[in-house]
Amino acid sequence: MAGWMRGFIGLIVALLAAACAPAAPAPTAEPATPAPTNTPFVRPTLPPTFTPAVTPTEAALDLPPTPTPVLVQPLTGVRIEPPFSITLPEGWGRASDTFLYEELGDVVTVPFTLYQGPVSGGRGTILVLWNFRSVAAANPLGTPTTERSNWSDGLRLLRYPVFEPTCNIGTEPERAFTVGGRPATGTNFAAVDCPELPNTRGWFAGLTVNEIPFVFYVYTDPLEAMLGRAPQELQAILDSIVFQ
Repeated sequence: MAGWMRGFIGLIVALLAAACAPAAPAPTAEPATPAPTNTPFVRPTLPPTFTPAVTPTEAALDLPPTPTPVLVQPLTGVRIEPPFSITLPEGWGRASDTFLYEELGDVVTVPFTLYQGPVSGGRGTILVLWNFRSVAAANPLGTPTTERSNWSDGLRLLRYPVFEPTCNIGTEPERAFTVGGRPATGTNFAAVDCPELPNTRGWFAGLTVNEIPFVFYVYTDPLEAMLGRAPQELQAILDSIVFQ
């Protein structure tokens, strides 16, 4: 399965390419549902256009126009809106879907929403995964526990499948963050030397709300943008979140 775990930049390409593709003729017979397979995509030479929405927060993603071949993990096409509201700056856009990946011998589905737009010094990305399988926190007494470990979940998903398995990923010790005014746990990270993705730097913050686990991955490219005002601008977006 590692061959199609190429990171979430591939997910963006698949979503936007599908939105811009012309409608196919109606089939004469109902085909059988194919099993998910590796699918090559080429980033379009022109930024695709999203359907206009009622608010500026639904603006089109301004993706780089340079064609880049990538492999995309299978998408289900099921777009589930995250259970929170968010206020995005002008020029930001969003895309949602549900993806499949293999974990501990099982094929699991995880919904995600990606927000992307300009920040000081570059482009910012906020990627949120939720309602995923959680890793239980270790119990020092050796007895079973169902307590979620937002820290462990964030690290696990960061390395597989948020970024490519062959990326050089560095993390700092666990620290506290906030999302929507709620306490969260996570760490700063950097991902470099990825085969398909640009070098980036950022942080993740995980929390559980109404028994639903969330992890927010916040980063910029180029990574140098994190040395300026971008972190404050991205945190302001996280502060605007209101969970349902």
